[in-house]
Amino acid sequence: MEMPVRPARLEDAAMLPALEASAGNLFRTVPGLEWIADDEVLPEAAHRRLIAQGTVWVAQAAGGPLRGFLSAEVFGDELHIWELAVDAGSQQMGIGKKLVQKACAHALGSGLSAVTLTTFRDVPWNAPWYARLGFRQEPAWPGSRLAGVLEAEARHGLPAERRVALRLPVARM
Repeated sequence: MEMPVRPARLEDAAMLPALEASAGNLFRTVPGLEWIADDEVLPEAAHRRLIAQGTVWVAQAAGGPLRGFLSAEVFGDELHIWELAVDAGSQQMGIGKKLVQKACAHALGSGLSAVTLTTFRDVPWNAPWYARLGFRQEPAWPGSRLAGVLEAEARHGLPAERRVALRLPVARM
């Protein structure tokens, strides 16, 4: 099934939290991280703010429901991915890859130098998956933006020893 990716519209924001919750159910299979499936998702207001910035993309078959989204934000000369979520019933169909490629193309077209994110280093559909797309571990130097993101995640309860910052220079895409 063809799954085109397009910029999100403000009316899409209401559907994104449910998509994130659906995608999060996969964490029920990860020892020690099962609680993430029941954790809070990004609120609709946050999605609206990022959509207004033009840094959210959705995957949707013609006339069908949204199947995935990527929310990001520009910091300096980098695009930071806050969330990539694909509906549980639509995973392993290349949707996540298309969304990441769209974000990278946007970063390149906007004159940004890289795309960054934080994720779990040991969860197969997290750091190992991003590595296959070309992302590499980025040192989170004390006081850096990525170190701040990882510290905030640890305060939220994410196990710091399992988290990693990744970066992809967009010129490599």
